[in-house]
This record gives sequence, structure tokens and C-alpha cells, in this order.
Amino acid sequence: MPSKKEKVHELVLFAQINRQQSLSAAAQKLGISPSSASKQLTALEKKIGSRLFNRTTRKIVLTEVGQKVLQEAHAVEQAIQRIEHISEDSRSVVSGELTISCPNAQGRIFIAPLIAEFLQRYPMVTVNLQLEDRFVDMIAENVDLSIRVGYLPDSSLIARKLGDASWVLCASPDYLENATPLNNPADLLNHRCLIYRNSKTTMDTWTFQGDQGEESVTVSGPFTINDPSLLITAAIEGAGVLLIDKNLLGETINQGRLVPLLENYQAVGGLPTYVVYPEKEFIPAKTKAMVNFLLEKI
Repeated sequence: MPSKKEKVHELVLFAQINRQQSLSAAAQKLGISPSSASKQLTALEKKIGSRLFNRTTRKIVLTEVGQKVLQEAHAVEQAIQRIEHISEDSRSVVSGELTISCPNAQGRIFIAPLIAEFLQRYPMVTVNLQLEDRFVDMIAENVDLSIRVGYLPDSSLIARKLGDASWVLCASPDYLENATPLNNPADLLNHRCLIYRNSKTTMDTWTFQGDQGEESVTVSGPFTINDPSLLITAAIEGAGVLLIDKNLLGETINQGRLVPLLENYQAVGGLPTYVVYPEKEFIPAKTKAMVNFLLEKI
């Protein structure tokens, strides 16, 4: 049985033999041995149930059946050439639909504002941005790349780090005006806290590093939601105290809409952010372009 390198499409071999008028020349052209070419031609003739060539000492001549098969062989050659062009284009031309999965807050704050610039740079690409706070099955759902926050489990995905979350405790001036003093993490038990919660996780244990070591507090409050951007809105409106990735706050602290708290403590639990994409032998040019663009911009 020929090895993988020795194996070529039998109809391509057949067409090449006719073109070269020589089995050994066709074999050389295709990069296989003459013995392998002979075996594959014999197998093709056996499969069809008829000889394809009449061989003489000087030349080979197509049989009537061979003439009909040659038309189909040419169609196969053309199809293979078209497929090779498609494959080459997918690796070199930045085009096509690019599907991105991203958590809601990161998508709104980091990714969506960059899309216009990316599309201007690569006008042959269309972007389908899916905002959802879950780990999608990228292969099953045909997702090209995903933004993921947190430590990644071992997988076949390729991960490129975009940065790290830096947590900050904050509240609005209106909330603090009527609230009890907040001098250490334990004081959070006397405050309304705004909590991120989804179907799998409730982030209600807040940990801080101080002079006396780590302190953890299980907080409670009137509002939980699975959208960090809406938690920020609630905090600005005076609904309570929020522990959030500082990168998601934009200019709210500089503008005085939110005030940082417990600044003599360091919030623990900042998580890395990655762009991930499936491991493949050939990464599409559109995927490479977006990954490099995000690494450049974020």
C-alpha cells in the first residue's frame, strides 16, 4: 500500500499519464515512484472495470472508456485547483466573516469601539460580534476567536494574553454621603454591595491584602446581575458599593462619578484577559489580523 506521500488522486494521476504520454514521467511530475503510479493506475482500471490505455512500445493511447474518464479527470483537476486557490486565499487574503465571542462588558468597552478601525483597515472583512458571558464551544459554534477572562483550562485553543484585570472598590459620592464609614474590609458587612452573578458563579466573597495579611468578606446587597456594565451604572446611580475591574470604569473615577475606597488595601483576584482561537494547521488570515490588531490596541 503506498504511503501518504506516495498517494495522489487516481484521476489526477490518470490525466497526468495521458498528458505526459508516459507513466514514469507522470510519476516524476507528481513526486511519486513509478511502481506506486503503476499500482494506482491498475487499481483505477480495476475499479472502473475496463482498461484506460492501450499501451505500445512507442506510446500509450486512450481507450474509448479512457476518453470518457479523461473528461471527468480534467473536472477533478480543475476542482482541486479551485480548492487550492480557496485555501491559499484564506491564509493570505484578509477577508470573509469573522465571528468573535466576548463577555458583555469587555465587548462593549474594549472590543466594539475598535471594530470601526479594524474594518477600515480590512474592508473585505465582516465582523459578527457575539456578547455573552459564557465559554462558548468555539469548534461546535463556528467561532473564529474569543475573548476570555480568567485562568484558562488546558485545551487545544491557542491563547494570547491581552492584559490583567486590576480590581478597585468604589461607590458614588451620593451613596457615600449617607453611608456608614468604610475603613476596613469588615465594614463592608454594613454596606449595600453590588454583586456580579451568573448561572454558575456568584462573586460575593471579596478579598483584600492589607498590612495584616489577606482579609475576605462575604458581602450582600440589593442587586445582582450578570452584566458588569450595568453594575457600574447602578453604582454611579448610588445603589451601593462595587468591586470591579478598574479597566471597565473608563473615566468615571477621573470624572468624580465614582470614588475609590479602601485605598490602603489591595483587592485580590485580578484575572488575566486572553484572546483565544482554535489550533489549526492553517490559521485564516482574518483571524491572524484580528489577533494582531487586538494585541496592538489593548
